[in-house]
Amino acid sequence: MSGSGWCIFVYNLAPETEENVLWQLFGPFGAVQSVKVIRDLQTNKCKGFGFVTMTNYDEAVVAIQSLNGYTLGNRVLQVSFKTNKSKTS
Repeated sequence: MSGSGWCIFVYNLAPETEENVLWQLFGPFGAVQSVKVIRDLQTNKCKGFGFVTMTNYDEAVVAIQSLNGYTLGNRVLQVSFKTNKSKTS
């Protein structure tokens, strides 16, 4: 993954969530570069989170504001910019 694009963290996804769901959720807000659902290697089910990379910062902000708290199925999504967990705080 290169440094281009804005990585968005999507949390509280259902175990059966597929990549195409994230494409459909984020696509209306602008150019989506890539999506990734994080899966359990044993079961191949979604571990509850994924990442969406959008090309444009402003579109990413609108997507986050619109989708954070959005109910998908029976789950309320938590959507935010991915942060690097560094110890410099």
